[in-house]
Amino acid sequence: SKGTKLVCVTEGAEGVTGFSAAHQVRVPANKVEVVDTVGAGDTFNAGFMAALSDAGVLSKESIASLGEDTIAAALTLGAKAAAVTVSRAGANPPTRAEL
Repeated sequence: SKGTKLVCVTEGAEGVTGFSAAHQVRVPANKVEVVDTVGAGDTFNAGFMAALSDAGVLSKESIASLGEDTIAAALTLGAKAAAVTVSRAGANPPTRAEL
Protein backbone atom coordinates (compact mmCIF):
# COMPACT_ATOMS: atom_id res chain seq x y z
CA SER A 1 0.00 0.00 0.00
CA LYS A 2 2.98 2.32 0.43
CA GLY A 3 4.74 1.29 -2.77
CA THR A 4 4.98 2.90 -6.15
CA LYS A 5 1.61 3.69 -7.72
CA LEU A 6 2.62 4.45 -11.31
CA VAL A 7 5.79 3.78 -13.29
CA CYS A 8 6.56 5.11 -16.76
CA VAL A 9 9.16 3.41 -18.94
CA THR A 10 10.28 5.55 -21.87
CA GLU A 11 11.94 3.82 -24.80
CA GLY A 12 12.70 6.63 -27.22
CA ALA A 13 11.46 5.82 -30.71
CA GLU A 14 9.69 2.72 -29.36
CA GLY A 15 7.26 4.77 -27.26
CA VAL A 16 6.38 4.74 -23.58
CA THR A 17 4.52 2.38 -21.26
CA GLY A 18 2.78 3.28 -18.02
CA PHE A 19 2.30 0.63 -15.35
CA SER A 20 -0.11 0.88 -12.42
CA ALA A 21 -1.65 -1.80 -10.22
CA ALA A 22 -4.68 -1.94 -12.53
CA HIS A 23 -3.36 -0.98 -15.96
CA GLN A 24 -0.53 -1.34 -18.45
CA VAL A 25 -0.82 1.40 -21.08
CA ARG A 26 1.43 1.70 -24.13
CA VAL A 27 1.67 4.84 -26.26
CA PRO A 28 3.69 4.98 -29.48
CA ALA A 29 6.37 7.58 -30.00
CA ASN A 30 5.76 10.53 -32.28
CA LYS A 31 7.90 10.09 -35.39
CA VAL A 32 10.34 12.99 -35.75
CA GLU A 33 13.82 13.58 -37.09
CA VAL A 34 16.04 13.43 -34.02
CA VAL A 35 18.50 16.33 -33.73
CA ASP A 36 19.49 16.17 -30.05
CA THR A 37 18.25 13.93 -27.23
CA VAL A 38 19.37 16.22 -24.39
CA GLY A 39 16.40 17.04 -22.18
CA ALA A 40 14.03 14.43 -23.64
CA GLY A 41 13.40 12.67 -20.33
CA ASP A 42 12.90 15.87 -18.38
CA THR A 43 10.52 17.15 -21.04
CA PHE A 44 8.57 13.88 -21.03
CA ASN A 45 8.16 14.16 -17.26
CA ALA A 46 7.05 17.79 -17.51
CA GLY A 47 4.44 17.00 -20.17
CA PHE A 48 3.22 13.94 -18.28
CA MET A 49 2.83 15.86 -15.04
CA ALA A 50 1.23 18.84 -16.81
CA ALA A 51 -1.42 16.50 -18.21
CA LEU A 52 -2.11 15.06 -14.75
CA SER A 53 -2.30 18.58 -13.32
CA ASP A 54 -4.67 19.72 -16.08
CA ALA A 55 -6.89 16.72 -15.29
CA GLY A 56 -6.87 17.60 -11.58
CA VAL A 57 -5.27 14.30 -10.58
CA LEU A 58 -1.77 15.34 -9.56
CA SER A 59 -1.87 13.99 -6.01
CA LYS A 60 -0.68 10.76 -4.40
CA GLU A 61 -4.23 9.64 -3.81
CA SER A 62 -5.39 10.38 -7.35
CA ILE A 63 -2.37 8.81 -9.03
CA ALA A 64 -3.02 5.55 -7.18
CA SER A 65 -6.43 5.22 -8.84
CA LEU A 66 -5.91 6.62 -12.34
CA GLY A 67 -7.97 5.16 -15.13
CA GLU A 68 -6.50 3.83 -18.34
CA ASP A 69 -7.68 6.83 -20.39
CA THR A 70 -6.09 9.34 -18.01
CA ILE A 71 -2.80 7.46 -18.01
CA ALA A 72 -2.88 7.28 -21.82
CA ALA A 73 -3.58 11.01 -22.14
CA ALA A 74 -0.71 11.89 -19.82
CA LEU A 75 1.70 9.53 -21.58
CA THR A 76 0.63 11.00 -24.93
CA LEU A 77 1.32 14.58 -23.88
CA GLY A 78 4.66 13.59 -22.37
CA ALA A 79 5.66 11.77 -25.55
CA LYS A 80 4.56 14.67 -27.73
CA ALA A 81 6.54 17.17 -25.65
CA ALA A 82 9.64 14.97 -25.73
CA ALA A 83 9.33 14.57 -29.51
CA VAL A 84 9.43 18.34 -29.96
CA THR A 85 12.49 18.60 -27.71
CA VAL A 86 14.50 15.96 -29.59
CA SER A 87 13.63 17.54 -32.94
CA ARG A 88 15.77 20.61 -32.20
CA ALA A 89 19.18 21.37 -30.79
CA GLY A 90 19.77 21.76 -27.07
CA ALA A 91 17.48 21.11 -24.15
CA ASN A 92 14.81 23.30 -25.71
CA PRO A 93 11.37 22.11 -24.56
CA PRO A 94 8.17 23.18 -26.31
CA THR A 95 5.79 25.82 -25.09
CA ARG A 96 2.22 24.81 -24.35
CA ALA A 97 1.17 26.58 -27.56
CA GLU A 98 3.48 24.30 -29.58
CA LEU A 99 1.73 21.25 -28.22
